[in-house]
Amino acid sequence: MGYDLLGAALFVMITPLVILGFVAFWFVNARDRAELEGRWRAYAEARAIEYVPATGEWPNRTSPAIRWTLEGAELRLWTIGREASRRTRLAVRPRGALLGSLRATTEGAAPGTFAIRERPAGFSRRILTPEVTRTLLGFSQHDVVTVHHRRGCLVFEWPGGELNDARLDEARRAGEAIARALASEFTAPSRRAA
Repeated sequence: MGYDLLGAALFVMITPLVILGFVAFWFVNARDRAELEGRWRAYAEARAIEYVPATGEWPNRTSPAIRWTLEGAELRLWTIGREASRRTRLAVRPRGALLGSLRATTEGAAPGTFAIRERPAGFSRRILTPEVTRTLLGFSQHDVVTVHHRRGCLVFEWPGGELNDARLDEARRAGEAIARALASEFTAPSRRAA
């Protein structure tokens, strides 16, 4: 009888604390989401590019996005994940698709280089031109930067939900360098290895 009473008392005391914890968690996430949306909206308006607001309700809410085009390629900037695991992605989808797959990352690579997995061999040289490589490595600032290419879409990803306008500008420049490199594959002779 005594243990039942003790268990009931603990349940009554702990339940409101757990509920308060969930409410606080929801408010913190809502505030972070609102800050990201506000900054990205202002960024897009200041640069006259398209802002796509987040849609849906928690937990199925989409992230806000910024979209623009360059040389026939669609570029889209958005975030995935939440809190400490949030990452920012920039997708470049050119008019034409290169056939091959690529994964390049600064994680585990020597300083100033990428660790590359590619198929077919030499495919990375078609995308990671010297200008693109220099831009991406300059962007990384000791963060783990990853570049994926599959099914004609190239995705450039780095940690954090980016709130800094200068960093977003730098990401745009990197995306536009990638778009130009991809566009040149369809207008210039191929740089593939013999």
